[in-house]
Amino acid sequence: MSHTIGIDARMWPHPGIGRYLRETSFELLKNPAEFKFTFYGSPKVQEAIAEYPSASFQGASSPIYSLKEQWEMARLKPAPAILHVPHFNIPVFYPGRLVVTVHDLIYLHDPAASKSRFGRAYVRFLLKTLSKKAAAVIAVSEFTKNDLLKQFSALDPKRVFVIHEAASEFFKPAAQETAKKYLNLRFGLTDTFALFVGTLKPHKNISVLVEAMSRARKKQGFSEKLVVVGRKDAKFPEIEKLVKGEKFIQYLGEVSDEDLRILYSLASVFILPSLWEGFGIPVLEAMACGAPVISSNAASLPEAAGDAAELFHPKDADALEKLLCQVLSDPAKRAAMSEKSLKQAARFSWKKAAAETLSVYRKVLA
Repeated sequence: MSHTIGIDARMWPHPGIGRYLRETSFELLKNPAEFKFTFYGSPKVQEAIAEYPSASFQGASSPIYSLKEQWEMARLKPAPAILHVPHFNIPVFYPGRLVVTVHDLIYLHDPAASKSRFGRAYVRFLLKTLSKKAAAVIAVSEFTKNDLLKQFSALDPKRVFVIHEAASEFFKPAAQETAKKYLNLRFGLTDTFALFVGTLKPHKNISVLVEAMSRARKKQGFSEKLVVVGRKDAKFPEIEKLVKGEKFIQYLGEVSDEDLRILYSLASVFILPSLWEGFGIPVLEAMACGAPVISSNAASLPEAAGDAAELFHPKDADALEKLLCQVLSDPAKRAAMSEKSLKQAARFSWKKAAAETLSVYRKVLA
């Protein structure tokens, strides 16, 4: 009889962890013989998995980081052999085996990530609990694994498994002329542009990018706009005000994957200036579409970017300005970076990530 793996899928629609959930789940469901899967989430999740015979569904509506989730997710009936939680918001009283994916520990390191003192305390409590309780922890980078082990001495290194994320197979270069016409009709974009993709939160370090881009445009006379794509956050209205207050910035908000693929494919350069990333999926998405990439050298980003990106210290606006000037003024350099991008993105896949996740399940059940 197949073991049943429960997947906490309540974050299915989220931009970051949701991407991890969706891509991993669809690959896991391609291996129906060994395990069955029960997904806990909204009706949208039920629709997404309907075609897979090894998948079943149970409704779960409690918000993340809520007391309600502690009640709902701890009382699953029938209980799965393993409950896989894709974030650190574990049900602390769940009696069965837990596999937990940890993306980053930014809430511990950056007070600006959460303006609530209670929220930061709750996060530390959850992480401390999972470090003792989880049968296995999946870290999305070596950086996150090392950070976890440094922060929580109770966590046995043998229970922590590094499984890198990837770009979806959907992300690949778009035909240039067709893409240009599409962006003109869709967003009114007619000029060349630099691209940023990420939520409008402090750790994304958008202010340094805006400063560097503004100075590079003035110094070199570049016509490139800065296109900003990502979900705004009501807790940080000042960042939304920043990106909407500059004439050379076009803020698109959240866009579809098809829009995103075309934006990556046409960008003169993609920039991720983050202070903190658990892995950095947008870097690989951009690379998979052939975009030249400039990335900060912070946290896990060098793991994702390899030697295919130009790296800079995230607090050094001068260094970023210099790189922007070099890349935007040199078509040959951009072409060479594009070739490196495609090769780097090909090193990672969700198929590989799912196979390694199945291996973790087997070890927990052994």
